[in-house]
Amino acid sequence: MRKLRVGFLYPYSGVFPKLKKDFRSGFDLALKREMPSLEIESVAEFINLGDYKLVEQALNKLITFDDCDLIIGIVGTKVIYNAHEIYEKYKVPVIVNNLGGYVPTHSFRSDYLFYNSLDLWKSEWAMGKWSQHKFGGFPAISLALYESGYNLHECFRLGASISGAPFIKMDISKSTNPDADTFPLVNALMNHAPGHAHVLLSGREGAQYLDYYKKTSLLNGIPVSVNPFMIDDGLEIKDKAVENVYSACTWSYLLENEGNRSFVDSYEAEYGKSPNAYSMLAFETGLTLCNALKALGDDRLSGETLAKQLALASSEGPRGKIKITTMPVAAEHPVYIRKSFYDHKEGVIKNEVIDSDPGISWQEPDILNTAYLQTSGWENPYLCV
Repeated sequence: MRKLRVGFLYPYSGVFPKLKKDFRSGFDLALKREMPSLEIESVAEFINLGDYKLVEQALNKLITFDDCDLIIGIVGTKVIYNAHEIYEKYKVPVIVNNLGGYVPTHSFRSDYLFYNSLDLWKSEWAMGKWSQHKFGGFPAISLALYESGYNLHECFRLGASISGAPFIKMDISKSTNPDADTFPLVNALMNHAPGHAHVLLSGREGAQYLDYYKKTSLLNGIPVSVNPFMIDDGLEIKDKAVENVYSACTWSYLLENEGNRSFVDSYEAEYGKSPNAYSMLAFETGLTLCNALKALGDDRLSGETLAKQLALASSEGPRGKIKITTMPVAAEHPVYIRKSFYDHKEGVIKNEVIDSDPGISWQEPDILNTAYLQTSGWENPYLCV
């Protein structure tokens, strides 16, 4: 097989400051394990905040000027689908990796589009369902203007409703000031006195909110669940005061299965640090690509032949079996419910898996249609602001 030419799309991320390096590390680790002799030429394009215009320009450059055989990128679900005419015209497969702030609609499909995601929309549904079942009462959601542009709060609401939530209180901080004060959200939560609270914030806002929360004695009895990146990569305040916070995710560093432990151990041995979610997604993508290339064998490498094998390929990785086809989307991995604890030995917050849920199937449009209807025009890739 001739040398594979791969174009990479990387956005800016305020939550994952080493996003490009972490992603490429996971991808290279997969290739080293599965196809160490594979030769790759790579071209990287920076897409800043990932809006359609920048992604369109990058795709055209990688395809027509750089002559890439394959494009792998960290791009929002809506944006990459809206660009489908470009990669379909030139018959170049694109593998998008993201955290899954949007539910992929039923039009999100193409012979040349492939999808590997953390599927936070699915985790939010499971978190709402689990929290409502465990704590009862009515839930309250606190979120920022940016996070309100996705389907996350709607999926949490749908999950809580399935478990019997009578109604939901929701408060949105509309300030876009980088130094915005999140205390009004905490104050609103005190006034609501809900059965449980869910917080959709990230970065500094998430850290500040939890700092206010832990100092507000009136809130001590309200169980809190958060988007997972408030207590994984995004939290700047790493102390034991943020113990006992719940989150849900399709992957966790502490997930105990053979595939995940093998990945984590290999990554730490290779790079001397722990993998994050994007490292894991890139590793899965790399494994699946290798399996597609193996199946291709001695056949001529082209966009069409590679796309056909990617559609059939699967891999066994940290989350179990993964398929990246969008014909249709195959988001079947379970969701893990986690609880934060303070690791005194390492001096950091970690998240222990305490339960799991198969999560809602992408094939259940009757339940998810409501979330589709709430989609805004927000294009930014989730947690890359």
